[in-house]
Amino acid sequence: MNVEAFENLELIPLLLNKIEIMEARMAKLMPPITNKEEVAKFLGKSKSTINRYMQEGLLVEGIHFYRKNGTILVFIEDAITDFRDKLNKGLAHEKVKI
Repeated sequence: MNVEAFENLELIPLLLNKIEIMEARMAKLMPPITNKEEVAKFLGKSKSTINRYMQEGLLVEGIHFYRKNGTILVFIEDAITDFRDKLNKGLAHEKVKI
């Protein structure tokens, strides 16, 4: 192994710090979207519309949300963000194929 491979190791803590700062900024810009009320607000829809999306198979358990302790709905933020993007493009009105 040559010495050149280790030349940039001192940059790792700097990069990590920058990543942490960016994550903190993103957290401020994007509120949490893990419960039904937050998802409804994020999508600009009512909670009853979120329920309808779930009943119609547009929001799917195991993809868009899961049940904590068998009863508490927890939405998956990345999946909800993807769903919003599809919704805005008019592509979200088809059931998800598993």
